[in-house]
Amino acid sequence: MRKYFMAAAALTLIMTTTVLTSCTNDDDPVINEVVTDDKPFPYDSEIDESVRPGDDFYRYALGKWLDSDDPSPSMAKQIKMANQQLVVNAMNTSTEPLMVQLRNLVDEAMADDSRNVALLRERLQMLEQVETAEQMYDAFAKLHQWGYCPLVRVTPLIPEGRIIFNIMGTGGKTMEMDTVMAFKDQNKLTEKVTAYCQTLSLLGYNDERISEIAKNAEAVEKVELGAYLEQFEYLRRPEFLTRAAADDEDKAVRVAVGMLMGLDREALENDLIMAVTPGIMQLMAQLMNAAEHPELVPVFRDYMIYNIISQDVYCVPRLTGKTDRADILNNLLHYNKYFKYRVMTESFGRDKIYKQQCLEILERMRQTFIQRVEALDWMSDATKAEARKKAESMLFYMGYPDTWNDALTPIVDGDCLLAAATQLRQQATKVITEMVNKKLNDVGWDYWGTANSFVADNAFHMKSANALIILPAWITKPRFNNELSEATLYASACTFSHEFCHGFDDGGAQYDADGKESDWWAPADKQAFQQKQQALAALYSQLEFYPGRMANGLQTLSEDMADYGGVELALDCYKQRLIEQGFRDEQLDEQIKKFYLSYAEVWKYETERSTEQLEKAYGNDSHSVPHNRINGMMRLQDDWYRLYDVKPTDKLYVAPEDRVKIW
Repeated sequence: MRKYFMAAAALTLIMTTTVLTSCTNDDDPVINEVVTDDKPFPYDSEIDESVRPGDDFYRYALGKWLDSDDPSPSMAKQIKMANQQLVVNAMNTSTEPLMVQLRNLVDEAMADDSRNVALLRERLQMLEQVETAEQMYDAFAKLHQWGYCPLVRVTPLIPEGRIIFNIMGTGGKTMEMDTVMAFKDQNKLTEKVTAYCQTLSLLGYNDERISEIAKNAEAVEKVELGAYLEQFEYLRRPEFLTRAAADDEDKAVRVAVGMLMGLDREALENDLIMAVTPGIMQLMAQLMNAAEHPELVPVFRDYMIYNIISQDVYCVPRLTGKTDRADILNNLLHYNKYFKYRVMTESFGRDKIYKQQCLEILERMRQTFIQRVEALDWMSDATKAEARKKAESMLFYMGYPDTWNDALTPIVDGDCLLAAATQLRQQATKVITEMVNKKLNDVGWDYWGTANSFVADNAFHMKSANALIILPAWITKPRFNNELSEATLYASACTFSHEFCHGFDDGGAQYDADGKESDWWAPADKQAFQQKQQALAALYSQLEFYPGRMANGLQTLSEDMADYGGVELALDCYKQRLIEQGFRDEQLDEQIKKFYLSYAEVWKYETERSTEQLEKAYGNDSHSVPHNRINGMMRLQDDWYRLYDVKPTDKLYVAPEDRVKIW
């Protein structure tokens, strides 16, 4: 790293000299002007000066908040509460013609839901008449035509141009992670299935039949939920995305199920389908084996009854007793994510979303990363060229599309709320299947907005697309606020560089500029890279997850690498920005300290106020716990040691030669 520091020092000297030279002109009116940051900086009010920064920087920066009996809500909690209110406001006040139409249908259903009840009874009756495997397959196909997607659905893989059979999530909802995490407890799963099935009593079902439906539905749900949890694990494995159908028998099952779902036979026969997890394969095989095992027919029949009622219950107010219009609409729009994304973004107000400013920061981060790679002393020129190519090729999707695709706005002309919900589902499924075999450059925002839930406060990187996506909620106040010191802006922008660096973490580094799995590393560089990973994991394993329990640096390695790269890039960009503005010496140092305090504020989470919550979180996340995201990062920062007078006797101290330097 010596070459890099020499280069960086030289660059800083050149830039500083340029600033100072410009100030020596006798005609320059700003000679000797002291540069200051006049904007408010609220994040020093929580400092606990009784704590040495070198012992626990997280507690030093946030100690007063951690110990407060009446703490202010964290930034993440503020955004969550604001988003919840935003959803309500958007559902109730959006002037989008379709939203106005849906609101009217909800109001009509709450006044008289007889048409919704009649349509629901008609669909349930169709299922009640199923007695043979052929009738069951016809019903399964019909439900897919209506957009219900019982058991499995189709997800396009961009840019591979293929699809995967994917679990819909319990009850058919598209809020996958929320649903799975909420109901992976068996007791909660049973309660959920029972609660949905009990609503059938209001439609004339007797207790014995309800009990039978619940029993059969739960049997399928158990396997489905297990398959979904399994799928998250498999998706982390590169071979899952590249492995072809295992054998002819598996392929025959997939083709048969795909055809029932309305997919093209020729495409299916041409190995269009990607590999699926064993759990999903088990469900699909059981479905198709019902012809030889008639005892499976009533099981899947009752599961489909449950699938319908669990999705349509929101369209029939008498079944739930709910009269909250916004809640009903919010559930409806889970089926059509792109339209919901559009409504929510417009409700934010484009003037409140820092899209262009954040995109400019991210582009600066890209160039800074390339410069830092070029200066590395542990990487060969050949590997540097591939890293540069990948960095230059990475696609950025910031906030929202510049123009919305009106073709993706659903058309609803049904005469009741349930008919409208059916059309929302049908059109969302149609859009998804039409994306098969498309390239990311062709579908772009259409794909991201349709395949993901974009109303969350989140950002992510997709290795197989070499793309970075930042959602609107992430780039609004209070996280991004031009009324505060710019240090807070760049600390929040660590998220951008964090996601960027996921393209170069232990997993991302296995994919090339085109998003294809590829070993683009020279052998010696790869070995050096892996050694740095091991050293970083070891440093994080020295930290406590909670009192008496050490962290697992190997489990959190990918996220810790992204955190490291994220802070390095963001701080480097901020320093460049400060030097351009004329900051130097003590003024420059003061801004860097503000950056570190702002970064701690980003990871101020309520879980840190409860050891019990930390204990529950142990082993359930690939991210380090918030206090370690701060303390683990600070001990790698040379500026931090200097600015906070960190000594070898301090708990977080790491000798200079042991401070891992990657990028």
